[in-house]
Amino acid sequence: MNREIPLSGTVYRVTTNSEDACISLAREQITDRIDEITVSIRFPEPQEPNSVSVSWTVPAKDMYAVWSTTFGYNVLPLRVDWSKRTTDARLASHAPLQSIFSQSGRNRLTLALSDASVSSRLRTGVNEERADMTCELQLFTESPREILQEYSVRLRVDTTDEPYYETLRRVERWWGEACGYPCAYIPEAAKRAMYSTWYSYHQRTIPEELLRECRMAKALGMESIIVDDGWQTDDGSRGYSYCGDWRPTPAKIPDMKQFVDDVHAIGLKFILWYSVPYVGVMSEAYERFKDMKLYQVGSGERSWMALDPRFPEVRRYLVDTYRNAMLDWGLDGFKLDFIDSMRARPETPKSDPRWDIPTLNEAIDTLLAEITRELRAINPDVLIEFRQAYVGPVIRKHGNMFRVGDCPEDSILNRLNTVQLRYLLGKSAVHSDMLMWHYEDTPEAAAKQIIASLFSVLQISVRLAEIPESHMRMLRNYMDFWNANRELLLDGELRAYHPEAQFSLVEAEKDNALVAVAYLRTPVTLEKPYGRVAVVNGSGEKGILLETPENARYAYTVFDCMGEILSTGTLAEKSLSALDVPDSGRVELTLCS
Repeated sequence: MNREIPLSGTVYRVTTNSEDACISLAREQITDRIDEITVSIRFPEPQEPNSVSVSWTVPAKDMYAVWSTTFGYNVLPLRVDWSKRTTDARLASHAPLQSIFSQSGRNRLTLALSDASVSSRLRTGVNEERADMTCELQLFTESPREILQEYSVRLRVDTTDEPYYETLRRVERWWGEACGYPCAYIPEAAKRAMYSTWYSYHQRTIPEELLRECRMAKALGMESIIVDDGWQTDDGSRGYSYCGDWRPTPAKIPDMKQFVDDVHAIGLKFILWYSVPYVGVMSEAYERFKDMKLYQVGSGERSWMALDPRFPEVRRYLVDTYRNAMLDWGLDGFKLDFIDSMRARPETPKSDPRWDIPTLNEAIDTLLAEITRELRAINPDVLIEFRQAYVGPVIRKHGNMFRVGDCPEDSILNRLNTVQLRYLLGKSAVHSDMLMWHYEDTPEAAAKQIIASLFSVLQISVRLAEIPESHMRMLRNYMDFWNANRELLLDGELRAYHPEAQFSLVEAEKDNALVAVAYLRTPVTLEKPYGRVAVVNGSGEKGILLETPENARYAYTVFDCMGEILSTGTLAEKSLSALDVPDSGRVELTLCS
């Protein structure tokens, strides 16, 4: 079927291979610049629908770049309509949102979908003959699809002329308030810095060394440890062929309860890693569940499968695994990995009489709800970490810690994705990827990893007992700075300027205080006389150019990356000052009375 539907001056082209589908569109004007287009689909009988496409064009006026929710470099140039910029989303991967903005960072066109569970695709591209922007919504883009007879979804089209981040924030609130995707309760511990063992130890879980690291982490202001992959196996060759039984290997952890108790005695919470769907061929659980899988990865002794949550026995096994671990060992939280790997492949079964939930998306949502319900019944403050890309509106109902996807020593990706997740997840606790650096690097270069992630919860993953003294001084300095400004950095109004330049300047404002980070050599302008200001130099160059407002005279102190005071002074009212702030250092200002 291919037909055109005119609606309030715009012609929408509807395309599908489902010839018996009855598709209608309706427009509701929310404001003079926000429309919601309801797409309604009806079939004569329940069925698995083919993909449905709705496309239209708008004038490509003052459009400069595209914001997407995909992991990685999520702000990208415009594309042509025969090779559109594409955002794929489903319940356990990304979010149905794409936004086009001007060079001045103002919203020009933001598209968002009310149903974040269904597999969907948003696409935009410039028509080279007319300089129009061709927009397209595709529904039911992945198989297996939901069995349905009737379906409707709202497409939000926002052209409000305002800073792009205000539009993104409004979409995030719309998901929570109008679409039924509220944020989960966020325990205070989810917003405290943590130590992670992944990059520092990988699969080498050594309790004595980790307890030493815990003592040092606590002294630096960290409040939890995440013990990652390796605790369940003696095999150190990576991969997941030994996952599935979830018993500590005696060679590494002879007594898990004692290990957890020892961490608690130091004053840290204990979070343990699990690869949720993966069950390896070397585990006992493999024989039990080998015919309840979505797909197989690899072959021979280095292979594993992804469990299918449509089986109630699979869900019960996973829920009981985490529940028993919490009760038996006293865990405070869980790092639940690879939820986005629960997806269909060509070999995935289409049906099975043992399923109690027919669709995969619904089964994933049910699994997460069952896990969180039972864990929170034991401890309402249980910590549950999810990782990019399963960070969409549906998923945030379940987790309370959302970490940037793996990007070791990549400060740019950490910067881009912490900011992206802040706008996407609202009040949820956004965490950096684990921070690591080379131990022979300069402290200024090592500090870049922390500076890139200041507006998120820091996860540190270097061996604290082995880094040089200069690195320790740098880390202590920035941990003290982050902890002192934690509420401002995490809960303040976030303004990330020039996304097309990978956020050359990011600010957070709260309670008449401001923290700004210049990631490129760019002026920092104080728009009003804040009582307290800190400007961090993340540009890789020496110097900060600072413009102060009228009726505001500031006393300032310049620090290097290790917290040493380099200079002090006073800035006149309404001045443009070139301050001698070293690379990875900062200047702190206090308003003079």
